[in-house]
This record gives sequence, structure tokens and C-alpha cells, in this order.
Amino acid sequence: MSSLPSQRQELIMKWLKDKQALTIDELCQEFGVSNMTIHRDLDALVQAGLAEKVHGGVTLAKPKTADPSLCRMCSLPVTIRTGFVIHLQSGEMFQACCPHCGLLSMEGQAIKSALTSDFIYCRMTNVLQATYVIESRVLLCCAPSVLCFSMVEDAVSFQAGFGGQIASYTEAQHWLSAQHHHHGKH
Repeated sequence: MSSLPSQRQELIMKWLKDKQALTIDELCQEFGVSNMTIHRDLDALVQAGLAEKVHGGVTLAKPKTADPSLCRMCSLPVTIRTGFVIHLQSGEMFQACCPHCGLLSMEGQAIKSALTSDFIYCRMTNVLQATYVIESRVLLCCAPSVLCFSMVEDAVSFQAGFGGQIASYTEAQHWLSAQHHHHGKH
């Protein structure tokens, strides 16, 4: 049953979806082709991200998952000092490295809850109830800088020393969205 590489690869994928794993020997026998021909077919499937070669055979590729320690928006590391966690109505959860990326990530999403770290105390606080300082002289990762404070008094004290504008959740999100869409990402 010799066939074109694309036809063999299509059948291999169909069988993999049914069986989850196949051996090189059974594929050689099924198609009546050499070991080398099967390896070339499998290499093409691996390169396309559809399959993974294992000793003596092949399996379906495992779905790629985002690294939870990296920001969904900019891929920078998520830290305790500025971390932002979003839970969607769908049950999906993702993180952002800072309120800048977190607020932008929330746009157009069905949010169940969102928490971010208080910049001074590193305690998680409700995003909707937080106070933000935008464009202070402290730039930890993304620009323009957006830092979160669970208490307005702390935001005012921080602003006195490091500048910036104080904003509520709604004000910060609108301002950042306008800046982002006007100037582009990061």
C-alpha cells in the first residue's frame, strides 16, 4: 500500500487520534515502505507540531500550554511585587506581570475575578477596588508604568515621592487603553 507522503501522513494522524501511539514497525508493514520513509513522514509531522517521536514509534503531540510563570501579554516573568491574576467566566486563569499588562488583558474578556499585588505590601487586592499610580518614575517592567495600591493613602504617599497620576480602576483602564491603542504595545 505505497502512497504519497501526504496521504501516509494523513492516515498516520487519523490512526494516532484513534490509538494515541503507533510503532515504526507497524507503520512500515501497513504502508509497505522502508523504515527511513516512515521516519521522514514522522519528521514532517513532528515539525508541524502534530506528533512526537518516541523510542520505536510516535505519539500525538501534547498540547502546548503557556508558561504560567510568564505574563500572558508580554512574556516577562510574573513576580510577587506586581503580579496580576485573572479568572475568566470560562474557568480559564492567566497571569500578567504587572497592572499595565493585566488591565490591558482584561479588555473584552468575561471576567469572574481579578487580583493584583499591592506594590508596597505584596498582598493580593481586588483589581476593581485598588488605586493605581500611572507613569511614576518607578518603571519595573512595562511602560507606561502602572502600580497598584490597596489603600488610597499609600498611593498618595508614593505619588508624592515618585510622581505619576492617581487613578481608580476605571480611570486607569481607560487611560491605559487609550495610550496603548494610540502608541502601540509596550
